[in-house]
Amino acid sequence: MVKLADELILRSGATLKNRIMMAPMTIQSAFFDGGVTQLMIDYYASRAGDAAAIIVESAFVENYGRAFPGALGIDTDNKIKGLKKLSRAIKEKGSKAILQVYHAGRMANGEYNGGHTPISASPVAALRDNAETPLEMTGAQVEDMIERFGHAVNRAILAGFDGVEIHGANTYLIQQFFSPHSNRRSDKWGGDIEKRTTFPLAILEKAKAVVAASDKPDFIIGYRFSPEEIEEPGIRFEDTLYLLDKLATSGLDYLHVSMGNWARNSIVNPDDKEPLVAKYLRQKSESLVGVPIIGVGGIAQRADADKALEQGYDLISVGKGCLLEPAWATKALNNEVCAEFADINQQDELHIPSPLWDIMDYMIVDRAAEEAKNERIKELQNVKIEFEPGQYTAYGIGHSGKLPVTVTFSEDKILDIVVDSSNESEGIANPAFERIPQQILDEQSLNVDVISGATASSQAVIDGVSNAVDLAGGHSEALRCKAKKAIEWSTETIEETVDVVVVGGGGAGLSAALTALDKGKSVILLEKFPAIGGNTVRTGGWVNAAEPGWQSDFSALPGEADYLKGIAATPESEIAEEYLFDFKTLKEQLTAYFDDLENGKKYLFDSVELHLIQTYLGGKRTDLKGNAIYGQYDLVKTLTSRSMESIDWLTEKGIDFNRSAVDIAVGALWRRAHKPKRQKGLEFVDKLQKCIKAQGGRIMTDTRATDLIINDGKVEGINATQTNGTKLILHVNHGVVLASGGFGANTQMLKKYNTYWNKIADDIKTTNSPALIGDGIEMGEKAGAELTGMGFAQLMPIGDPKSGALLTGLIVPPENFVFVNKSGKRFVDECESRDVLSESFFNNGGLVYMIADSEIRKTAANTSDETIEREIEEGVIIKADTLEELAEKIAVPVAEFVETIGRYNSFVEQGHDPDFHKSALGLKVEQAPFYATPRQPSVHHTMGGLKIDTQARVINKAGDVIPGLYAAGEVTGGIHAGNRLGGNALIDIFTFGRIAGESVSELA
Repeated sequence: MVKLADELILRSGATLKNRIMMAPMTIQSAFFDGGVTQLMIDYYASRAGDAAAIIVESAFVENYGRAFPGALGIDTDNKIKGLKKLSRAIKEKGSKAILQVYHAGRMANGEYNGGHTPISASPVAALRDNAETPLEMTGAQVEDMIERFGHAVNRAILAGFDGVEIHGANTYLIQQFFSPHSNRRSDKWGGDIEKRTTFPLAILEKAKAVVAASDKPDFIIGYRFSPEEIEEPGIRFEDTLYLLDKLATSGLDYLHVSMGNWARNSIVNPDDKEPLVAKYLRQKSESLVGVPIIGVGGIAQRADADKALEQGYDLISVGKGCLLEPAWATKALNNEVCAEFADINQQDELHIPSPLWDIMDYMIVDRAAEEAKNERIKELQNVKIEFEPGQYTAYGIGHSGKLPVTVTFSEDKILDIVVDSSNESEGIANPAFERIPQQILDEQSLNVDVISGATASSQAVIDGVSNAVDLAGGHSEALRCKAKKAIEWSTETIEETVDVVVVGGGGAGLSAALTALDKGKSVILLEKFPAIGGNTVRTGGWVNAAEPGWQSDFSALPGEADYLKGIAATPESEIAEEYLFDFKTLKEQLTAYFDDLENGKKYLFDSVELHLIQTYLGGKRTDLKGNAIYGQYDLVKTLTSRSMESIDWLTEKGIDFNRSAVDIAVGALWRRAHKPKRQKGLEFVDKLQKCIKAQGGRIMTDTRATDLIINDGKVEGINATQTNGTKLILHVNHGVVLASGGFGANTQMLKKYNTYWNKIADDIKTTNSPALIGDGIEMGEKAGAELTGMGFAQLMPIGDPKSGALLTGLIVPPENFVFVNKSGKRFVDECESRDVLSESFFNNGGLVYMIADSEIRKTAANTSDETIEREIEEGVIIKADTLEELAEKIAVPVAEFVETIGRYNSFVEQGHDPDFHKSALGLKVEQAPFYATPRQPSVHHTMGGLKIDTQARVINKAGDVIPGLYAAGEVTGGIHAGNRLGGNALIDIFTFGRIAGESVSELA
């Protein structure tokens, strides 16, 4: 077996003294023209020595081929002098010097290339935000580029380097020629896979020819490659094997894979868990047998390197490890521990240039502070815990303000904890009120874990007990640092049979479970979090359903008739055939409505047909002429035609709706929202949960479904694991309903299906429950389910900038507030759809302000006076006595802001908004005090998921029903298409949850 210290003789005859190489990493520290700086020389020299080779970062072969600032160049002869100093500094320390050469192609940034438009194989923009469409290279330019690579190799030889690494990875130019996504040519440089291989092979042949003409026969030539692309069409692993075989047949010294981790599996098919290195070794051709392959990524210690070699790599390259530990090779060869973090004061010692140091922040720690902290923890863990016996009441801060916690102490023990949650939010908070006190009592410690999904409530209880400890003369800091007890894991396996298993305790899962119970079936509902409720418990509670009899009791708002007239004036020739009948019916209804208006009867108009057409078109699934973009009309028709059934069903189950007003949900297109009297979505969760328990349904929290049990294509059960390790094998007589939600809390999944998120997903917040990671979608896909609409994810424009949470600040109907940007101006119709609002927010700097006055408290659906005052103190809401003062507090131009509000107030008086054509105008902004709530888009809803039919049966990739598998709610796709209208999510989960419960209860 290969050892780390073993020598390796390459095809060229060059000898590597061991199996360690330093990976090429961009340090952005060259001169403006790409010349070598002393900073670069010091950086590389400090890392040379016991490593067999140092691979110097990519050097551009053509002046306008840079992908980043401070890039190194090898495009002209005047670079040779500086490069010679660099290679000499590396070689004098005992390592070979290898220089990576590249051209960025379409990944070149005009900012670093004199504003020049990038070039590539074809005029196809990269799938990244703000990507520029490149110019297609002519045949002459392609030939010239090959020559440029040849000149670069010659300069590397003249500069004293021991080799070059041809950079054919990371979506740069060479990879662009090989990729079917970026290469759409029809000449000899593009077409089928053989022609797409022509350019990289030509560069390799040119490099070999240059070396052959030199006096450096042992000059090393390596090739860097990326094994897969996520683009469609894109490079797949089989394509890469074809290319590598061609390269090996031509002859080269090594192959260097470009991956985030040496043990990585496929990014195209993540369900295939086989590491790519194993796949490579199993499938490589005879030509590849003699070509060493370098593994990279995730190699921090000697053990990592040994494991990579054991798995079949011939060499390893170390990137971050060498940043943090310049002598990484020395320490690894001596079996010493290598640093995995840099100290805040080590920049000079490590010879790391500032541009690189600035992007290393996640690898930098303040060791002195950490050591002091650890010493303090040790000291506190030895403190004797004593109390003044008695009963003490203190407070933590929960969702609704102060949370009273009464704690009873003996001289040395916490005896009892009573949490007064009467004023606190229900549902999501309950597990914290029950479990956190018990954990504290059991462990006599404040160092306890918060409850997933109830973080704020958990922390409120811990803080309340902590404050009571201090009142009792105890030492809360010591109790917070007390060592945790080891967890005892269960090895038990429980197996049983039930009629129906529902996965997910949100509204869809609760509706499906209760419907199945109504049908006389036995039901187990699995919820992976400690509390049920999912995203439903976090909602504002608005449920869209057209109920003309109720809605006609209310007067129409200014502008609503104009909106309807616009629909009525739409020619039927522009309406898609699939909903033409519904449109004709709507136009007949509108004719009668307008007649009533002329006769003096002013009422709010609505109908099932209007709801259907608004939902369908609002989903951005067709153009005005009805050309299909995406979506399932049958699902939308089912949703809207059965929505009032759901309202009636919910009422029957005890949901108490507020019938005093008809509201419009944020991002909706009409006033048709049924709103429960109780705050948020708690009313739904609480009432449905109680009904389920009353009818003998079993709800198992802390239980994660892992995979479906499938026999002969039929779903016959599900496996699950509880948090203590207990395994469940649940067989079903009827079927499994997946209602586990979407994937809004899974940024990697967002990135996988839509490259738009690659730029912002890591930083963007989410309004969603942290439970929504797409695990139900993955389970369904493993069962063969077709996925639909996975690229569509919706932003909630009015998320909290700090937390992403939706239900903070003033939550009010959009007709009663104004949005202003940092210039103090309106920029959008506040009643617009969420995707339009979010896009407009980003176009206006991301952070905007929701402006309202004192009258807003009367329509604040989810905000009590106490909460408003607390959030004013916390800075979530900004309050001022005048508009001028408010403008100053939010740092917007005063004159522009005051003018904007005055102009808006005049529109409310006129009943018409000529600036942005706001469809509903409610309150003015004129009564002090005035309020501003900062808002920023957060991930809110994912429209893609499992494909279902109108009976909520899951459809496979062949278009057939998967027997025994049903789905409802955000885990499904095809209903909301590219945009979900406000108020439609809840009606979706309750309607299709009920349908899933009905369907699964039928005999197979």
